[in-house]
Amino acid sequence: MLAKPIVRWLLPFVVVGGSYAGYAAIAATAPEKESTKETITEPTVRASSLFPTDHKVVITSHGELVPFEKTHLSAQVSGEVISWHPNFVTGGIVKRGEVLFTIESDNYEAAVLQAEAGLASARASLIEEQAKAEVAKRQAKKLSDKQVTDLYLRKPQVLSAQAQVKSAQAALKRAK
Repeated sequence: MLAKPIVRWLLPFVVVGGSYAGYAAIAATAPEKESTKETITEPTVRASSLFPTDHKVVITSHGELVPFEKTHLSAQVSGEVISWHPNFVTGGIVKRGEVLFTIESDNYEAAVLQAEAGLASARASLIEEQAKAEVAKRQAKKLSDKQVTDLYLRKPQVLSAQAQVKSAQAALKRAK
């Protein structure tokens, strides 16, 4: 019976000793590690003298060109263009206030004269209608109130003549 407790105490030491012996045998037969020294490689440098040369650079690209500034130009009067500013070309630069082109003034002057004549005619028609309205007003004093209407007193005709004067004034303003 004494042998059983001795085996219980001795068995763990035998297992630990055997494990250490196995580790030592494996470590002794393992291949040696290679040296982990880092080798420093320096780049090869070649120096040469520099001198300026002309070199043509070609850049190919795709896209849309847009102008920096856009100007909308339209004539307020009709007529033939008789002179142009020398810089009035694509990409040309002109200063503010410079005359870009000159339009023949014959059509413009004729339109102004025609508008002035239209205004004079409308004013004459208004004077005539006002005179007829005055005559109708004097004659209406002899008639009864039921017979006298706005149409008899020529009020619509006077209003129409006044509207024609305003229209002719606007046409003259547009022509100028």
